[in-house]
Amino acid sequence: MVHVLKREFIESFRSVRSALIILFLTLVAYYSSRFFQNNQVLINQFLSGENTVSIEDVYATAISFIIMAFGSLFVFSISHDIVNSETESRTIRLLVTKISRGQILLGKLLGVILFWWAVITISYIVIFAISGSWSINFYTQTLVLLFYFISFTMLISTIISKTKLSMFFGIMLGIALPVLNVAAIEIDKWYLIPAKYLLPFYYNDQLAMSFVPLIIGTAFFILSVFIIKRRDL
Repeated sequence: MVHVLKREFIESFRSVRSALIILFLTLVAYYSSRFFQNNQVLINQFLSGENTVSIEDVYATAISFIIMAFGSLFVFSISHDIVNSETESRTIRLLVTKISRGQILLGKLLGVILFWWAVITISYIVIFAISGSWSINFYTQTLVLLFYFISFTMLISTIISKTKLSMFFGIMLGIALPVLNVAAIEIDKWYLIPAKYLLPFYYNDQLAMSFVPLIIGTAFFILSVFIIKRRDL
């Protein structure tokens, strides 16, 4: 399993898309921090608002917003083939002779999580270097969101056996999920209730419920293992 984890972690860095996303998030962290540093009046307005916001949260706002808006698209673009690339090329047959299918998926999941942890941590190091602040609240919230997106991406890649098809659906879902998420929260319609509670944004502002996306993401992973164990390889 450790071998699968290391391979998935390293492979996640090798694509052009990964490099562009890392560069984009690093630049967002740098320029947003510089912007707030040079606009102390704006920071004071945030701090004096009705909602309790710390200065650490202000500096991390841009990265948090980017992940909420585009995190699913980023994860799908890099990892849409996290499972079906192995099944389509039949390389998974070699892996199952050494470790179980569940261990293969767990290694892949942890490898991608480690990749995104590194990417987000780099962005926060940039913010910290400029502002001297590190928002534990937004940092944790961002990692929880990414875990949810990664688990969901793994489920889609397990269900859809063709990599080209999973890329297409991944892009569509990456664009649609944030819109559907916001609509489910803001529009009081019965048919949007499932999306409201299944998608993660509803729990962002509720500290006591912030662990729920972790539970849902874990359920996605367990479902992925269940499906792959019953599939002919």
